[in-house]
Amino acid sequence: MARSLPPGLWGLACAGGELSLEGTALAGLAERWGSPLFVVDGAAVEENVRRFRRVPPGGSVEVDVFYSYKTNPVVELLRRLSGLGVGAEVVSPYELWLARRLGVEPSRIVYNGPGKTPAFARTLVDSDLLVTHLNHREEIGVLARAAAERGRRTAVGIRVATSDSWSGKFGVPIAGGRALAAYEEALACASLRVVGVHAHRGTAIEDADTLVRFVREVLEFCDTLHARLGLDVELLDLGGSLAAPTVLPLDASTLPVGEQVAGRLSVEEYLGVLVGEVEAHFGRAGRPAPRVLLEPGRAMTADTQLLLCRVASLNAAGPGPAHAILDAGENIAHILHREYHEIFHTGRWGQGPALPYVLDGPTCSPMDRLRDAVELPLLRVGDTLAVMDAGAYLVPFSNSFCFPQPGIVLLDGGRETLIRRPETYEDMIARDLAAAGGTL
Repeated sequence: MARSLPPGLWGLACAGGELSLEGTALAGLAERWGSPLFVVDGAAVEENVRRFRRVPPGGSVEVDVFYSYKTNPVVELLRRLSGLGVGAEVVSPYELWLARRLGVEPSRIVYNGPGKTPAFARTLVDSDLLVTHLNHREEIGVLARAAAERGRRTAVGIRVATSDSWSGKFGVPIAGGRALAAYEEALACASLRVVGVHAHRGTAIEDADTLVRFVREVLEFCDTLHARLGLDVELLDLGGSLAAPTVLPLDASTLPVGEQVAGRLSVEEYLGVLVGEVEAHFGRAGRPAPRVLLEPGRAMTADTQLLLCRVASLNAAGPGPAHAILDAGENIAHILHREYHEIFHTGRWGQGPALPYVLDGPTCSPMDRLRDAVELPLLRVGDTLAVMDAGAYLVPFSNSFCFPQPGIVLLDGGRETLIRRPETYEDMIARDLAAAGGTL
């Protein structure tokens, strides 16, 4: 499969084979701040926010954006998104704590996710969030009892599963009347104020047809709620799942990667289709359209961050391509096991001839391989590579298996700011030392 994308898609410039961002050489960043290193492009973050918050031409439906905290929980990034008017979509007690610690108002927080315990349900009730989405029918009673104990009436929605979305532990299926029965039960609870419908496809939305099928099924369910239970939905949360523009599955088709990326649904197209479907549906029904909530994660930040790593050693002794052992592996970038991310040589991009390599990580594990086959300019020990689209699920899934986790630098207007220092060996054993009274 022919795979190649130009660095300009991420705003990278190239002069003499050297890649730079906002006039700053990528290899120089690794030299100054260490490797491996995550680099956040501040300008790209702001541009993506503007795109998501731009109302489609002629659109009248209110659309509000809540960033998926689990996607890239970097404190300075989350703080910046909040400052740009983006709310917080959180799925764990920690994430709720973090959003409040960052000063996010409760009315700008949506809580999702399974596993709500009675104790945490009381926290949710006391937090008075915009909406708490119940993930399955058994959570209705848990939250209703907590709200009744507190003498409160809590705003809730229920996550429903469409015919082509994630199910299992995620949501109540619309099929067979199960979601309708859950709503009927929730409406009977005096301590719950049922205001919303939540639907999150889960599997990536790459084209308009997929989006239309998903949205229409949810809108038809809203009609059922109105007709059968007299419920007019106030908040329609359509989740996220918009595909990151330049990330592809490893088992993608035989089309050249450039053609596949060109066929992806853009943020503008996504909003246009989504708003158009909601407006048209409620216009035909003669009912006011609800406020639409979106929870972008990948599509908001994947392409705003990259991972720099270096060639630690080379092994060309065996048959086939040489193995390049990098200082970053599955401990940082395990998601490359199932996704295609563009990888650039930061110092000799486009300079031939391209040679085949296997990219291995540094850990003592046969699973630690980032790419089985990639063509790159001649590699030397110490060369710096850039793994693109590192702003979705690399940071939260990073671990300290054998090696400390990397630092994170924000590049904004040419200014470099360390926003997360690299983990140290001392960090890796700090909790053990604390438990042992500070001795080893």
